Amino acid sequence: MDHETMLHHFEELAKRLGIAVRYQAAAGRVGLCVLRGERVAVIDANLRVPDRVAALAGVLAGEELNGIYVPPAVRKRLDQSRPLRVRPGEGWAEMQSASDVATEPASAPDAPPEEPVHETGADPEAGAG
Repeated sequence: MDHETMLHHFEELAKRLGIAVRYQAAAGRVGLCVLRGERVAVIDANLRVPDRVAALAGVLAGEELNGIYVPPAVRKRLDQSRPLRVRPGEGWAEMQSASDVATEPASAPDAPPEEPVHETGADPEAGAG
């Protein structure tokens, strides 16, 4: 399966799991947060398609897929991916570099932010409307 098709399957799977996917300037980082009650995956818009696939695989790797059909190639990619590190009880994953998604999860910060925000300081709601 080519990367474009794989990315499309991951975006559709995220949607079915209730995770909005946003591509924004994020300095090569990937994150998962809850914004106004909605789970949002933020992925750097400058990443190439194969890196976007790796990022979304990391976001979705820890999700329960009971009852959801996932094409075999997509499921294999999910099984090979490490999930983003989520703080227990917090419901958010820290921002980490896209290269970390495929290798090691980033270490947790000492204190969670008051509001999950985009690490570059950009407002994820800017331009939404």
